[in-house]
Amino acid sequence: MTGHRVIARYRGRVQGVGFRATVLHHGSGLDVHGFVRNEPDGSVLLDVDGSKAHLNELLNRIETRPAGSIDDCDVTWQPSLGRDHGFSIG
Repeated sequence: MTGHRVIARYRGRVQGVGFRATVLHHGSGLDVHGFVRNEPDGSVLLDVDGSKAHLNELLNRIETRPAGSIDDCDVTWQPSLGRDHGFSIG
């Protein structure tokens, strides 16, 4: 299993605009495992495991082709949780 995990919190106009579905689409073809979900504070949380290259590619795709409008994003890198169940909307 790969050894990296990314936790990213997106703020802005990211709920009710297809942002989670777009993030899921951006993960297609990448070996990433975890979830993207709406949070009660209006942000969207991305929590995924994968190779550093695939995680960087996913973050780049989200940044360059977002749905909605991202005002801010906090990204934290951590060791992988060892997830291998796919990538879904939580």
